[in-house]
Amino acid sequence: MKTLFRGIIFALVSAMLCTSVLSSCTENEEYDLLFDLPGQIVTEFDATIVVPFSSRNIASVTVSSIPDGWTVEKVDLVARTITIKAPKAFADDENDIEENGLLNLRGYTPAGTSILASSYLSLLNQHVDLSDKYSNSYVISQKNTRYTIDLTHKGESSETIKPYGAYVAWQTSEDLLNYSSYDDATGKFTFFIGNEEIKDDDDNVIDTRVPDGNALIIAYDDDANTLWSWHVWVTGSDVEASAIKTSVGTFMDRNLGAYHNSNGSMKADDIYRSYGMYYQWGRKEPFVRPVDYKFSGDNDQALNNYLGSTVKIHYVNNEDNEEVGTEAYAMENPMSYVLGSKDNAYDWIYSSHNDNLWTSGAKSVNDPCPRGWRVPDGDVFEAFDIDEAEDLDALANVRNMYGWHIVDKATGVKMFMPGAGRRSFENGALTNVNNYGYENVPMPWTGYYWTAGIGVDDKTKARSMFFDLNTTRAVNNRYDSAKDMYRANGMQIRCVRE
Repeated sequence: MKTLFRGIIFALVSAMLCTSVLSSCTENEEYDLLFDLPGQIVTEFDATIVVPFSSRNIASVTVSSIPDGWTVEKVDLVARTITIKAPKAFADDENDIEENGLLNLRGYTPAGTSILASSYLSLLNQHVDLSDKYSNSYVISQKNTRYTIDLTHKGESSETIKPYGAYVAWQTSEDLLNYSSYDDATGKFTFFIGNEEIKDDDDNVIDTRVPDGNALIIAYDDDANTLWSWHVWVTGSDVEASAIKTSVGTFMDRNLGAYHNSNGSMKADDIYRSYGMYYQWGRKEPFVRPVDYKFSGDNDQALNNYLGSTVKIHYVNNEDNEEVGTEAYAMENPMSYVLGSKDNAYDWIYSSHNDNLWTSGAKSVNDPCPRGWRVPDGDVFEAFDIDEAEDLDALANVRNMYGWHIVDKATGVKMFMPGAGRRSFENGALTNVNNYGYENVPMPWTGYYWTAGIGVDDKTKARSMFFDLNTTRAVNNRYDSAKDMYRANGMQIRCVRE
């Protein structure tokens, strides 16, 4: 099967004649032509579909382009419909089919002025409807599949919203979420996940798999104000099936937003794919990984928006904007990393502390974990310690693992926790090095994992699990199951099953 899945290139559509506003291109002539379902038309093999469009002052309509293998059977200007026949099968060596592609209609006014209307056609291969499993984040693990999610609920709560529109704010690769569309009548957002090729040593394609990646979807009202946002986490294996059962709960085998777990591998790609997203305490919004596993140059991983343009997260404080430092601002600006306020114990909330944004024992509306999972309780990591064999092993044998196995003291069950460091509460900088001020050169690595608990010794902070590799001598390796950290830090999360 050919790999023909591509992202929607809105820039192309908006650059076409008159299509960005679908209205008059002259001062004296008024006309319109647009599809009633402009975002995406999804159908099955060999199906005949009737697609409505709207027109005003249009005398004739022709088909400008249609994907290979699709057929236009009729254009009815009176009824304002176009009848389309879908391909009978996916593409193969004898059958050249575009499974997804652009449908263009060109209309002409009585004066001869032309206007173009565009939509997208997509063959429905596999479909997964998650709209009844609404959450702040969704685990996606199936390739060549269309997904539908709900954008009318805040998290998993009963509190509802009615977005005017929605879009992909960022994604970690340009073609991760494809052919996305939003139906404002139902509040459902759909997108297509394609595949990436697996090649052998001779560069021959031997298989395909789901592409790894993360994305953020934003919903907005008719004044373009953000109403809520959702994390889409694409990872190539089933986090339910690979979960790790311990004496204090069942944990995911990887960090939230990570593609897998390196499990002590010393391969650079394995380590890097084990790094998850970074979260400020109490916020649901994910912030991206470093550009590589070594945190080179404190650079963030590259992000693209739905246009294919590069976008970046923003680092803000109230010197930039006096509205910064509130829960409302954080929700309305999910791409803004709010730096800590010195006047409020380096919380990202500047005038108070809200201990209920994440909660132990139950899932809060702001919990960033997928449905069925939550941020772990504040005391959960007291059940663990660093694996003794690794703790006592020679530095050369463990330093390149970038993390520790921690062991359930009651059962002996192990989990590997990558030393993915943190984002600084002061400036958002990414770091995973320890630095004790000794003559030794600071070297990786450190691990910081949020819990839902508030600080133990300092209630203005929040509770985390911390470990590091002390490069001075092995016996100084540290593991702290309940370390108080400033809430504006961005840290990893290991979700636990509800």
